[in-house]
Amino acid sequence: MSKRITIAVTFIAALSVVVLCGVCSAAQSSATKAPARRPVKAVPRLPVKVAPNLPVEAATKLPLNLISQMEMISIPAGSFDMGTPDSYTGDHNLNQHPQHSVTLSAYTIGKYEVTRGQYIEFMEAGGYGTKAYWSTAGWSWKGTRSKPDSWIVTQAWKEGQIFTQTDNHPIVGVTYYEAEAFCNWAGGHLPTEAQWERAASWTGTHANVYPWGDVWDAEKCNNLDDHNSAGGGYQYWQTSLVGSYPSGASPSGCQDMAGNVFEWCKDWYVSDYYSQSPANDPQGPAFESGSRGILRGGSWYTNASYFRCASRFFCYPDHYNYDLGFRLVR
Repeated sequence: MSKRITIAVTFIAALSVVVLCGVCSAAQSSATKAPARRPVKAVPRLPVKVAPNLPVEAATKLPLNLISQMEMISIPAGSFDMGTPDSYTGDHNLNQHPQHSVTLSAYTIGKYEVTRGQYIEFMEAGGYGTKAYWSTAGWSWKGTRSKPDSWIVTQAWKEGQIFTQTDNHPIVGVTYYEAEAFCNWAGGHLPTEAQWERAASWTGTHANVYPWGDVWDAEKCNNLDDHNSAGGGYQYWQTSLVGSYPSGASPSGCQDMAGNVFEWCKDWYVSDYYSQSPANDPQGPAFESGSRGILRGGSWYTNASYFRCASRFFCYPDHYNYDLGFRLVR
């Protein structure tokens, strides 16, 4: 069982986040650094705060055929521009270069992040006890674990602030291994980085900077700076119901591809992978001991610099926290 790792998060200038993290330390790029670009940073990992004496609540009853009713968006086969162009002068990281053309086969992707209710169905179907759903590394890591972290109804992610999750909130507290096992059970897989970015950004002629367009708008996703009641307003220590920010949808129609929760992708992380990735259906670099998984999209806890569609983050596959989730691809 993975032990939680205490993270020190320091807010610097207008609440931008700098991560001081033990095992998921920021990778330093050897490329020449342009003035507007920042070193690659790991996903921010939050200190867990638990309110005393909270009751442990049972999962609510699920509707039948919840997984079969999952809404999927069809993405046609075709090419798109992945990464950040050299001409971009905004705040970004070196691991997003070079921008390159990628051709993908057709696929479907979840319109929403996988919900708590959908994940509980996996649990109730014996997902944690069925070895066939798990990778060798995942099964070895799991041990006696039988549920994700932070899955019960009542949560207190900030002292004194009680938050109630429903079946339509995104599942959180899952590792890469747990997300991977769910997807295997559901007849799919985690999205590759390319599949995720294509669904988040591509208009058919160009890639948006953010899912909804090229101008940052804090009210279009659940994030550190939005005051939208859908995400709790000023009480930002909580997820929102999936699909609560319809004006922030991507050109393909996917919801919450910016904000709410970071999303695990299938690929393993290498900072300069874009300079060597294949042009057709890239699957990411091969797994090696110590490999870190890719995370995309930012979360309720992060600010504007994390929500660009091309932004890439990483963390070890056994890490979990209350701003990490995922979506399904078939």
